[in-house]
Amino acid sequence: MNRSTTYLLCLTALATVSSGCFLRTGYILDALNTPGDPQAAPLPVPIQERAARLTRTHLMDAYADPVEAARWMSAMGNAPQPILEQLDCLKQSAGGSNSACYERFLETVMETPQWDLPALPTTVDPAAPSPREVDAARFLANTLGIAASLVALRDAQGDRVPIQVLTRGIREGAESAAQYVSVRKWNRTLGRPSNAVVLSGGGANGAFSAGAIWRLLGVLEQCRGKPAPEGCGDARIDLAAGSSTGALISTLVDLFHTPGHEEAARQLLVSNYTCSVESDLYCVNNTWIWKIASDLRGLVQFDGIYGKLRAAVVPEQLTNGTELVAVSVDFDTGDVFGISDQDPANLDPNATEQQRVEGIINGVVASIVEPVLADPVPWLPSHTGRMKGSFFDGGVRSGLPLLQAVQRGAERVLVISTGGVEPSPENPPDNAVSVLMRTIDLFVAQPRVGEVQQGEMAAVGRRFAEHNVCVERLANVADAASVSAFCRRTGPGFVPREPGALKAATSMWLGSARFDQVASSWRSSWMFRPDSQLQTASGYGFSPEVMRPLFKEGVKHFQQRCHEVLRLFEIQGTLAASECDKPVDDAVAEAEARFAPLAQCTKGKPEQRSCK
Repeated sequence: MNRSTTYLLCLTALATVSSGCFLRTGYILDALNTPGDPQAAPLPVPIQERAARLTRTHLMDAYADPVEAARWMSAMGNAPQPILEQLDCLKQSAGGSNSACYERFLETVMETPQWDLPALPTTVDPAAPSPREVDAARFLANTLGIAASLVALRDAQGDRVPIQVLTRGIREGAESAAQYVSVRKWNRTLGRPSNAVVLSGGGANGAFSAGAIWRLLGVLEQCRGKPAPEGCGDARIDLAAGSSTGALISTLVDLFHTPGHEEAARQLLVSNYTCSVESDLYCVNNTWIWKIASDLRGLVQFDGIYGKLRAAVVPEQLTNGTELVAVSVDFDTGDVFGISDQDPANLDPNATEQQRVEGIINGVVASIVEPVLADPVPWLPSHTGRMKGSFFDGGVRSGLPLLQAVQRGAERVLVISTGGVEPSPENPPDNAVSVLMRTIDLFVAQPRVGEVQQGEMAAVGRRFAEHNVCVERLANVADAASVSAFCRRTGPGFVPREPGALKAATSMWLGSARFDQVASSWRSSWMFRPDSQLQTASGYGFSPEVMRPLFKEGVKHFQQRCHEVLRLFEIQGTLAASECDKPVDDAVAEAEARFAPLAQCTKGKPEQRSCK
């Protein structure tokens, strides 16, 4: 008999002998059926703030000269008239063709002095591209979509939003984006791609992702900092974004890129995902079950994970060359938040160094708390101190947060999912608890696949817009071959073009390689956990016996596709290639040699630990 069945039988027995009705199932049903108090509902997010978020999302990207791009953003925020005119045009042409609105916008911002952008060039050289001109095309392409988003926002409010509110929102969002791109420690480099890893949630099943990342970091550890032709120079991961357990693994990717902490980061991946048990990570709110329908908001508290993060995260991570993004959802507003350790919007300038670290840790923990199973996190770090809310697992709305990498300007992305392309089949549920756990699994399965495809289309759409704006700006250049190479980013001065096929993709998406205009600007590989008979974890179950085979499966799967990842990230050198040439069994054995003795993982530890 499993633990959940025993627990339910105990509750049934208590209900039978109790004279009160609060232990019976009817109490829970009454609580579920009680309507909310409409008078107590909080006010919606102000329209100005929503307009600012939309503007910021369009503008935040990777630029070769982020300081100058930030200056353009600030200028645009202070003089948004072309966007407002485009908004009015789109509104008037609703339901018909609106191509003229976009053409007029580009004519306005390119043919008359706007936002201190560079003058239209008459010559270009794909072998030595001007970073300023490359950035100008990207910036204008990003501004091109702001008006359409604001039209949708205005329509959703019944067209009652004063234009002054939108104007203030544009200014606020543009300034926030400007601060972000100018402060962030990585940026676009024309001869080297911006690389990212994106990791899904999945609790202890994150052992698969941890194994794959452990092996990737092992390859980098062998070749980084060593010159060609043996070494891979400054090869690195610029951005690590994750939801739930993916946020925890991303934290260790960030730690690995902090000088002096490389080996510690890899060892933590092994110990956390092959030798952890429940009592290491959380305590149980040991109280009456009926409190779930009254004042208990979660079954557990992640005090153990807070402790592990405080022991692992170092202040230098906030200023290294890798950006960490942990994704969570505010249940009060329904908004998705990507908390970054390099975004001024998430860092209080008046906080001490340790307070800033604690804020990022809080953002990571917010990303892992599943609804009902754990207490929500009550605040996230903000430039104003603390942003209050009820923050839960990002997997509720963003289980595989590829959009974070797209919006922040990554050009090469490795997407790793703890689940398969389709949900794994399960036996019929035995009880309501089993139904709940299966429901959560199914809730997050489709968003994972859906967001990957949404992210792919968003990336291709962005880069297509950039290509077309580039062509518009170079209309006065006589050399058509140079224009084509420059705008397709295929000249010798850009990242070498080797578009790769997507893996584990459904037939619904062709991939960026099919579109020659953007094949050099965007590429991704998808690494879903292969179908197998391996046992998987459920809920917050952490068992070394379950996690170790999953970790080894991650190592194995990465090793089988190692050369593909080298091509994706443009990692060069014989040292990296030789690591990929290792037999799969040798790579798995190398990982297994790092595992602690199994008995050591459970010795002296209780099966459950009650919160104090």
